[in-house]
Amino acid sequence: ASPTSIKRIAFGISIATTSVAGALLIIIQPVEPSVGREYIGRVFAICVLGGLGSLPGTVIGAMLLGILESFTATFYGPSWAPAVSFGVLLLTLAFRPAGLLGR
Repeated sequence: ASPTSIKRIAFGISIATTSVAGALLIIIQPVEPSVGREYIGRVFAICVLGGLGSLPGTVIGAMLLGILESFTATFYGPSWAPAVSFGVLLLTLAFRPAGLLGR
């Protein structure tokens, strides 16, 4: 397959995934210009935790971060949950820059 067709397929998959995520997010949050800003940091932390370019690592990182945020929200209050993702991001960058399953 040519690189152009691979890029087109990847772009189509990313648009489809983003559309599904947006459709699911609209159920729990109203639409406003700043929608999604609080998710950008978490998504970046998940990608770094799992390892850039590693899909299984990203899935594992998302599950780990979700569990950690849930425990933090339960035991310390929901206002501390976003701090967990940035703490995990900093720890990952300090001790394992390639991520959990990175190259």
